[in-house]
Amino acid sequence: MTMLLYSFGRAAVDYRLAYTILVVHSVAMASLVWYLDVDPHYQTASLYVNWSFSAVSSMASLYMMWTVLMMLARREEHPTAALKTHMEKILLRNDRLAHAAHSTGIFVAMIFVFSTVKSTIPVIAPFSWDQTLFRLDRALFGGVDPYVVTSKVFGNAYGLVALNFVYNLWMVIFTVSMVVVPWIGNHELRLRYIFTTLLTWFVGGNVVALLLSSSGPCFVELLYGDDTYAPLMTLLKDVNAVTGMVWALIAQDILWESYTRDVGGISGISAMPSLHVAVAVIIACVAWQRGGLCRGIGLVYAVTIYIGSIQLGWHYATDGIMGGGIALLFWNASAYLTDWSLSRRLEPTEAV
Repeated sequence: MTMLLYSFGRAAVDYRLAYTILVVHSVAMASLVWYLDVDPHYQTASLYVNWSFSAVSSMASLYMMWTVLMMLARREEHPTAALKTHMEKILLRNDRLAHAAHSTGIFVAMIFVFSTVKSTIPVIAPFSWDQTLFRLDRALFGGVDPYVVTSKVFGNAYGLVALNFVYNLWMVIFTVSMVVVPWIGNHELRLRYIFTTLLTWFVGGNVVALLLSSSGPCFVELLYGDDTYAPLMTLLKDVNAVTGMVWALIAQDILWESYTRDVGGISGISAMPSLHVAVAVIIACVAWQRGGLCRGIGLVYAVTIYIGSIQLGWHYATDGIMGGGIALLFWNASAYLTDWSLSRRLEPTEAV
């Protein structure tokens, strides 16, 4: 137990900057809510935290089951003792359990703070940037709405269903990354991912989202009576009527219901910037570090999420550009933050 506690304390030094960012994020958002005297919406944040713990527990249980099955397949004479030795090696070697605990705790706390603020954005800063953003979109795309361009390739049942499937995988991929990253042996890459994610969700997901509060194309007509995106929404509904697989419409209905009636476990309408694109770019950056085929897969994934954010009516093209730009900015900054953290650690930890 003494060794384990020492391990946690030693590893904590590497995360002091990450904890500082998390505390600043929490205090800044709590102060804003207090100053404006608004009631924060905790329900969605609590739901996401529960999902996070469920994901961690499920992955841990699956790993344990797999380990036990492998030991049974090898016909271990003393499987219980072998499992205990194996888990001690995995958990204690190079402070792996300590790093996983710190990283997971930071991720879960970040999600709670971010989700609480995002669900409260319409109260703190009512939507006011939509018209500016879709006019900027037209200026960037030669006078036409971006979905008109993407629809030339993806404006059909096959394209929409494929985009919708990949877009929905985003939540799975992000959740898996949250579970896997705390356990990887490359400590430098782990810290870079943590710093980038913390800063992107704080600055992009909350600060910029409040400053440029917008709802997104799918809600423009419902909020303002503006039919700019009516053709896109009609296309999505027509394809869904035939295939039943444009799940984005279901999620949009849930968010609208929550927004208008203040009910339901999922809430939080906020278009600018696109965190879907931001997270996809962060994952692509991690894949780029791996080299080889991973680079191509990561790049294709990020581009697909960007196109999907436009074609499925979730975001303006500028949302994705801003989200991806913020992610790249902090990915580069995270290299310096990681170097600073590792240069002041108590004891170097060797990557496995």
